[in-house]
Amino acid sequence: MAARRSRVNHRPGAGWVELVVVASLIALLLAGVAAFGGGCGITTGPTQELAVNEPLGGAAVTDVEVTMGAGKLTLSPGSTGVVSGLIRYNVASWKPAVDRSDSGITIKQGSQKGLSGIGGGIVNDWRLQLGRAPMRLKVSAGAYEGSYDLSGLVLQGLTIKDGAAKAQVLFNSPNPGQMDRLQYETGASTVTLIGLANANFKTMDFKGGAGSYTLDFSGQLRTDATVRAKAGVGSIRIVVPAQTAARVTVKGTLTDVSVDGSWTANGKTYSTAAAGGDQQAKILTIEVDMSVGALKLITQ
Repeated sequence: MAARRSRVNHRPGAGWVELVVVASLIALLLAGVAAFGGGCGITTGPTQELAVNEPLGGAAVTDVEVTMGAGKLTLSPGSTGVVSGLIRYNVASWKPAVDRSDSGITIKQGSQKGLSGIGGGIVNDWRLQLGRAPMRLKVSAGAYEGSYDLSGLVLQGLTIKDGAAKAQVLFNSPNPGQMDRLQYETGASTVTLIGLANANFKTMDFKGGAGSYTLDFSGQLRTDATVRAKAGVGSIRIVVPAQTAARVTVKGTLTDVSVDGSWTANGKTYSTAAAGGDQQAKILTIEVDMSVGALKLITQ
């Protein structure tokens, strides 16, 4: 049957109860992101700056790894080399180290002891630009605010792992390369990924805790792609263009599933209209594993 702005709810009151639980846990667990702690006895000093300017090397694909604790991270295109930008910090022991090998670049924050968030005048602001050379990008962060614009970058792999985060990842233009795997693992967070079809991945794994997550697959789907999304107590919004052939299968004991737009439901599998059309079309296959929470499927 075709579904438009409907809700599938297999037991009375399930959606209301689960959403109350979700909202309560998100409020509690994201409190650390909003308040960013109190500094936990960290001693601050004058704000210092570290300039990053890593030129192109001889590697066909460069591994770029960024590791930071609590703070703000901004990644965008624009470097004429592999990576460049400015890091501002006012805790001396946090001074980042930049290491380079024949095949990779690592930018890593110094000591992170005694800190669960940013507060009390602490500065830890990373603003980095990435170049157009082929790369595999890995980011590890704590309780932070992340802004990623990865539009048009030649990414052959992307891994992001963070804690209590507020993050947005954009792919506003296609990845000229082929990404084998996109992996995002997060905790009590608000995470939005936009333009995921432009990422040009073969497989994607998303794992969340108690949070609010949006996976927007807008853009140009140039290859068959498989997505596995798993969350504990949280809410997931999946947005798919109406012209994209997509199938979403719900696993676990989740009972609160709602749809907005044109979807065909067959048991716990939901398909866009395009999925039953051109057999040569690229297929987006999504598997969602949730037990408690809310899932919303949107076509637009």
